Amino acid sequence: MLIARRTGKSIVVVSLSLALLQAGCVSNPTMSGGNASSMPLTPAEQRMRQQSSGLDAKTSIQGCAAGAVAGALLGMLSDGKRSNNMMIGAAAGCAVGLAANAYVQSKRQQYQNDEQRIAAMTADVRAENARISSLIATTEEVIAADSKRLAQVNAAYRNKAISSEQARRDLAGVKANRDQMQSTVNALKDKQSDWVEISNLERQTGTNTAQLDQEIGVLKKRISGLEQEVALMDKQINASPVAG
Repeated sequence: MLIARRTGKSIVVVSLSLALLQAGCVSNPTMSGGNASSMPLTPAEQRMRQQSSGLDAKTSIQGCAAGAVAGALLGMLSDGKRSNNMMIGAAAGCAVGLAANAYVQSKRQQYQNDEQRIAAMTADVRAENARISSLIATTEEVIAADSKRLAQVNAAYRNKAISSEQARRDLAGVKANRDQMQSTVNALKDKQSDWVEISNLERQTGTNTAQLDQEIGVLKKRISGLEQEVALMDKQINASPVAG
């Protein structure tokens, strides 16, 4: 009877673990995007997609969340009731942000000293900012090329050098890049929200988060800059006579 009861609890906890892992996977959707155009991607377009995917794969927060859940599951298998309670607590925490909570708990285990922990978190955000800076540089290169391509398509269409069907086909690659950029912005905003939540969790315990908040501010500015670039590209696309 005892074995059956513990087995039942194990099944529940395993189910919770799988649900938590799935929640972690979808909290930062992939930023790889797609390409609706039949034209091959340029080197800059390929690099932009690779860098976007790299940002998603390398996030410190998301990897920590998956690791924390896996670790809690292993603990349950070896420690019974106490670890069951830990998993139930993790499930409850999922509602308020699994990734952020798991990241904070992991860092607190790794660094007992508040200053060292905040310094480590700040370094993680700084690394994220460096990757975003590289992505923004590539994105600006793609936008410059797309603006030129868009101007050429519009001119050719107005001069009746190409049909509206051909113009729309030529415009498809520009739209695909715009969609890719918007997907990236949306995913980065989710990352920013996670970092803000992490700072809030630390501040609630009386920890000085000024250093961390400063780096999060840099992250916010870079995301905002990228968002403005995408908005400009969107405006240019909508102004095209064949944008419909």
